[in-house]
Amino acid sequence: MHEKRQYHRYPCLLKVRFQYHDGNPEDPYQMAKKPKKGKGRILDISRGGIFIASYTKTGINLPIRILFKTNNRIISQTGTIVRTGLIRNNPTEVLKKFASLDISEDAYLAIMFNEPLEDFDSDEITIL
Repeated sequence: MHEKRQYHRYPCLLKVRFQYHDGNPEDPYQMAKKPKKGKGRILDISRGGIFIASYTKTGINLPIRILFKTNNRIISQTGTIVRTGLIRNNPTEVLKKFASLDISEDAYLAIMFNEPLEDFDSDEITIL
């Protein structure tokens, strides 16, 4: 299978907190409301985005702000939720690679960053 991603992805387990707006991202009234909060674990990271396991279920195409800590810094990044769904019994190749992990969370969020992570180095994380 040909890899379409622009940046190399690294499997990891990092705690993450996030804020997102539910509803229509084109509606300025909806975006002005207080954001909802969630947390989870980053299972996969690259300069361009992350893959999160969480108990929080969201829609797609929603703006999101994430906050997580690497081995040597705290990263706050904005992005868009590009895919989401349930983890269990999901036949996709993306989730098959995490089948060996003990994942208790029931949902996933794939997030594309608005801007690539600057100076990201795989030495910042513990790679699985």
